[in-house]
This record gives sequence, structure tokens and C-alpha cells, in this order.
Amino acid sequence: MISELNADRVFVALLREVCAERGVRLIPFSDAWLLCLEHGGRRSYTLGYDFGLSSATAKMIAKDKSATSDVLGFHGLPRIEHRIFHSPQIAPYVGSAGNWAAMLAFFEEHGRDLVCKPNEGTGGLGVTRVRTPLALEAAVTRLFQRERALCLAPFEPITVEYRVALLRGRVEFLYRKERPALHGDGRSTRRALLCDWLKTGRDFAASARQLAEAAAELDAPDSVPAAGEAFIVNWRHNLGQGAVPQPLAVDAPENQAVCALAVRAAAAVGIELASIDVVESAGELKVLEINSGIMMESLARSSVQGRAVARRFYDRIVCALFDLDPEVA
Repeated sequence: MISELNADRVFVALLREVCAERGVRLIPFSDAWLLCLEHGGRRSYTLGYDFGLSSATAKMIAKDKSATSDVLGFHGLPRIEHRIFHSPQIAPYVGSAGNWAAMLAFFEEHGRDLVCKPNEGTGGLGVTRVRTPLALEAAVTRLFQRERALCLAPFEPITVEYRVALLRGRVEFLYRKERPALHGDGRSTRRALLCDWLKTGRDFAASARQLAEAAAELDAPDSVPAAGEAFIVNWRHNLGQGAVPQPLAVDAPENQAVCALAVRAAAAVGIELASIDVVESAGELKVLEINSGIMMESLARSSVQGRAVARRFYDRIVCALFDLDPEVA
């Protein structure tokens, strides 16, 4: 699989369009991973997908899943707990007791069903559901080979996951993440149906990796669903893992509670610009994560409407950086 060049990112293309329209000079550095924006004698930078609107501390908290969880818990906001564990390679932060006893205790406390993930990271990469001590040990070992810290979170049966984009306390857009589903034919197992579906992808090597991961976590993989019976392919809701964005109206009454929780979460962390993942589990809304980097590659590629939404949000951000009126063309 060929990785996308930094200069070819949708992020860069949309910013170029917005800056050209707003009379903002855009200067790329480091293969367009670092961008300098200039307007009216003022200068601002983007690095990766991060803009200069929020404080450095707020962005660092948002990037740290455990820190975000702790801050939200301190403010009494409903969230999915993320417990941090440091790699033994940085032993002074672990303590003489080590991690394993505490990990197993957390595992038992939450019904022997956890999600293991990097403490920092996006897109569902390196995220694994574990339901046995052996699976937990394997997941932890893999992550500690490349991460300084990981998080354990209780697995929750999430019915809906929302992405809420905020700028200075205002919700700019909202969408629901729709996970892909397959339908039974009355003869094939879930595992076989999943394998056939993944083989239709253009990148078979990537599909093979996804199959190994998805099949290992698929509920009842050897069961045979009835003809027409639907089942969810992936328990993850990430767009990069196959979910599709379904735009929702920000001002619709049924979405007010989701938006209000996201606004409260941003205020608790003190972040000016963020996209916040809010989930519904057992009829309760909870904050899953706060993202300080405004990455909308999958959204922009999903549809013409998705690209327009992403472009408009980047336009709002550029206007905020230079105190421009976003309503004036």
C-alpha cells in the first residue's frame, strides 16, 4: 500500500483553496507537514492537523486519552474511563509493583472485556478488544513495543457514535458514524462473509490484515446468519475503519443533548478548536475522546457534501486565526 504524501493531503488542498479565497498567503515547509499562513502582517502556523487557536496545554490534554478522561471525570462529565499504564521502559513512572496486577484487576472490575489502545493516537490504529487474560497480555505486549504508554478502557456496547466539531464554543457541524454491515445468505458463516467482503477491496494486502483483526474480534464468527439478517462488520466506529459519516442537523431538537455535552467537554479542557466524539451506550451519552487535530480526510473523501463541510470548517478556522468575517466572501 502506497502512503499519501503530506503535500497531497486533502487538508493541504482545502487550506490552499480557502487561503486563496481569503487572500491569505500559504507557505509550506517540511513537505507540507508544516504550513505558515500570513495575512495583514500577522502569521500563524499549522503542524500536522493542529492549528494555533488552542493553548498548548489544552491540546496536550486532548491528545492524551487518559488525561482527557481524568479532567472530564473531575468536572463530573459522563465519559468512558481511560486508565493509563506506562511502559516498563520508563520504570520510574511505573513503580516497583509494575503494571500487570493493576491491569488484571481493572480487567476483572470491568467484566473481563476491555479495549486496549495507545494513549495517544487516532483513527482506531492499534485499538484491540480483549476478553481473555492472554489476549490482554498479547495486546499490551504489542503496544509497549512502540508506545511509551497505553490505555485500558471498559468495552461498552456503543449504539451510536457522533463527531461534533467545535470552534470557540460553537458547534460547526455534526455527524453520526455509520458502521458497515453485511447480510447473511443462510449458508455462509459470518467469518466467510467477512472474508468475501474484504477481498473486494482494491488493496488486498490491507484487506488481509483487516480480516485477521476483524475476524479475531467478530462476535460468533462461525455462526450462520439467516438470509437477509444483518450484522455489524467492525465494532469500531472510525471512518478510517470503514464507517460512513451521516450528516445531522446541529439545531435539530434530538441532537441538542449531544451538542451540549460536547460543548461542556471542550470547556472543561479549555480547548478552543476540537472535534469531540460522543457516544450513546445503554441510553446514556458519554464523551469518548477529544481530538485537537482537525483531520477530515475521510469525511472530505466520503462525498461532495462531506468535502464541502470540511472546506467550510477550515474556512471558519482561517477566519478565526486572522479575525476575518466568515460571512463576507
